[in-house]
Amino acid sequence: MQIHKLEFNADVLDILHELRKQLRQNQIDLLHDIKDGPSNVQVTCIYHSDGNEKKPSAGIKKDTGVYHCFACGESHDLPEFISNCFGRNDLGAFGWQWLMQNFYSVEVEDRNVKFDINRSRDIDAISNMYNGDNNDSKRYRYVSEEELDSYRWNHPYWKKRGITDDNIIELFDLGYDLDNKMITFPNKNRNGKCLFVAKRSITTKFFHYPNGVTKEVYGIYELYQLEKFPNEVYITESMIDALRLWQVGKYSCALNGLGNSIQFKQLTEMPNRIFILATDSDEAGIKARSRIRENVKGKLFLDVVWPEGRKDAGECLDEELINLTIDFI
Repeated sequence: MQIHKLEFNADVLDILHELRKQLRQNQIDLLHDIKDGPSNVQVTCIYHSDGNEKKPSAGIKKDTGVYHCFACGESHDLPEFISNCFGRNDLGAFGWQWLMQNFYSVEVEDRNVKFDINRSRDIDAISNMYNGDNNDSKRYRYVSEEELDSYRWNHPYWKKRGITDDNIIELFDLGYDLDNKMITFPNKNRNGKCLFVAKRSITTKFFHYPNGVTKEVYGIYELYQLEKFPNEVYITESMIDALRLWQVGKYSCALNGLGNSIQFKQLTEMPNRIFILATDSDEAGIKARSRIRENVKGKLFLDVVWPEGRKDAGECLDEELINLTIDFI
């Protein structure tokens, strides 16, 4: 949608749901009711009844973002309304900043980035080493270069999640799906062929995987692109966590879950000696560590001890990731 001729990559409904979520995170109890309509999104007014009216009396126009309450008469543009939700009387200055941070439109990504990572292996050489490649075409319908090229857009979400290194964005071919408003993670096999593109909403925690895909180790192609395969490789559950570790110079791969038989075989065949288990600190993450130890053979396993209050790599600051504590369990 456009606000004062500036394009944002979300509609009013998306913006309001994210706004309510962040208000609640800040212990601000507003926007109890959000109802979609043909031309307006109806909301409970924040300006009268202490924001506690029983039924929505205000509407926000889908095309312009203008807020108007039919009960008390308050009318504001969307940035000023957002500022007011956070208790600010700044004519929308904070609201503009909030919109820019969360929903500003994408720009074409510059793909002419010179890698700092040395890569000497070409795809043909890797293909010859990968015994399973002869049967790949029978098992997979690979994602075309044309489709991948349609996702090669830059989006501020990456910086919001701490992925600020253009080399990492380029190496993993991270992008953005303009039509569905989702960031994209191409998942490649060891040969560099794209098996599928995982996608994540920029406004919710919703992940999308195409139906029927087989999840191989995320990051396996990128690891084999290094001039020398690292002796220590971190294993995470999520792709974001793996990327955060790469950003601070710690080579990593992800399971997109708790691990499967194909992934365990790929991990066993990797030439490194040591795996550092960096799955989440919750029950599922502990289970994933146990499954990896049971099913990946011939490796030495170490465990990450997350800093207090942190569940995974995505919650850590760069400095905390650089200085991670490693435990011998």
